[in-house]
Amino acid sequence: MRFLPRRFLEEFFLYSSQFVLFYILVLFTSPAVLRPSTGIIFTLMISLLLQIALLARYGHRATARFLLSFISPMSFTLMHTLAQSGRPFDMATFFLWVTAFYLGMLQAVGLVTKTKWPKRIAEAFLSFGTIFTFVFFYFYLDLRVSVSNDYAAGLINYAQLEQQLSIANFLPGFINFTKPVQHIFIMFGALMFGLFQTSDKIKQISLKYRLDAVYTVVEPPTMPVDSAKALNTGEKRDVVILYADLWNFTPIAEKEGPVSTIGLLNRYYALWDIIARRHSGIIEQFVGDTVIIVFGLLGETDAHDSAVNCAYDFLTQFVYFQDELAEHRLPLVKHIGIGIHAGPVAAGALTAASGNPRVSVVGESVNVAARLDSLCREFKQDLLISHPVYKNLSLENQSRFQQMGEVLFRNKTQPQQVFGRK
Repeated sequence: MRFLPRRFLEEFFLYSSQFVLFYILVLFTSPAVLRPSTGIIFTLMISLLLQIALLARYGHRATARFLLSFISPMSFTLMHTLAQSGRPFDMATFFLWVTAFYLGMLQAVGLVTKTKWPKRIAEAFLSFGTIFTFVFFYFYLDLRVSVSNDYAAGLINYAQLEQQLSIANFLPGFINFTKPVQHIFIMFGALMFGLFQTSDKIKQISLKYRLDAVYTVVEPPTMPVDSAKALNTGEKRDVVILYADLWNFTPIAEKEGPVSTIGLLNRYYALWDIIARRHSGIIEQFVGDTVIIVFGLLGETDAHDSAVNCAYDFLTQFVYFQDELAEHRLPLVKHIGIGIHAGPVAAGALTAASGNPRVSVVGESVNVAARLDSLCREFKQDLLISHPVYKNLSLENQSRFQQMGEVLFRNKTQPQQVFGRK
C-alpha cells in the first residue's frame, strides 16, 4: 500500500477524525477519577491512525468508506469494556458511534451520488456535523470538569457522577450548559464558522464539476494542421519515441468498474496531453492505459532531451496525480513504466473521417520503446532509455542515469545497453 501524505493529512483533519481527536484531548485532560487507563487512550490513538490510513487508501469506495469509519469506536468500546473501567456506553462513547455512522453514511452517499445537489447537501451536513462536534465536546468537557469538582468536594458519589455523564442526562445537561451567556456566544461563533465552511465547500464542489466537465472531453490526439501538412505520406524519419503504460491496469479496471476506470483514464490522458505539449511532443495515440508520444518529428535537434524532460516532468506530477485520484475517490495506480528509444520510423499524417489529421509512426523503434517500457518491471524502474537516446543527451541529463545492463532486443544481433534513473 502506497502512503500518500497529503491524503492522510486530509483524512486526519477534515474527513474521518474530528470527533475522535476531540475525544482524545478530552480524555487526556480529564481529572484522574474519570480518565481511562493510558493503554486504552493509546489504543484509541492507534486505531484512529489505522482507520485514517485505510480510508486514505480505500476510501474512494463507498462501502469501505462507511465500514472503516467504525474502527475507532469499535476498538475503544472493546478495550473500555474489557478493562471494566466504567460504563461502555456513556455519553461520549455513544456519540463516537453516532458520529462514525453519521460521517461514514454521508461520505458514502457523496461517493455514490454523481450529481451536484446531493453532493452539496451531503457536504453541508458534514460541515454542520463539525459544528455539532465542537459544541458537544465543549459541553462534554465542561460537564466532566464540573462533575469531577463536585465529586472531589463530596457533593456527589461515584454512581451519581456516572449518571451525570450517561446518555440519559444529555438533554438536561445541555440545557444547563446553554444558560451562561459565554456559552451562547461560543455556539454562535461555531455556527457562523460552519456556515462559512459550508459555503466554501459548495463552491469547491461547483468548481470540481466544471473541471470534471473539461476532463471528460479529452479529444482524441491529433497533430497540428501545419505540422501534418509538413509530413509526406509514408516518409521515413528519425524520431524519439516515448512509450508509457500503467502497471497492473487491467486488474484495476476489472475490479473498479467502467465509471471509475473512465474517470481515471480521462485524468491520465489530460495530464499526458498537457505535459507532452509543454515539451513539444506529439501524441501518437492513447490506447487503454498506453501512451505513445513522438519527439523530433519535424527535425528538432533537442528531441532526445525533450523526451527525457517530458518523462521526468510526468514522474514529478505522478505523485500529485495519485493525490488527485484519491481526492476524487478514484482507484489509485501506484506505478508507471516509461520507455524511450530513438531510431527511424515510417511516419505519416492519417486523416480520419472527420477530416482531422493525426500523426502515425510505425517501425521497429516503436517496438523497442515498448520493450523498454515492459522491462521497467524487471529492472524495478519507472523510466528506462536506450543507448541511442543516452548518447545524444546533454551532459546534465546523462548525469541523471546509470547503466542497468545489456538487453538483446528482437531482430537485433547485438545486445544494447539500457539506462535507468539513479
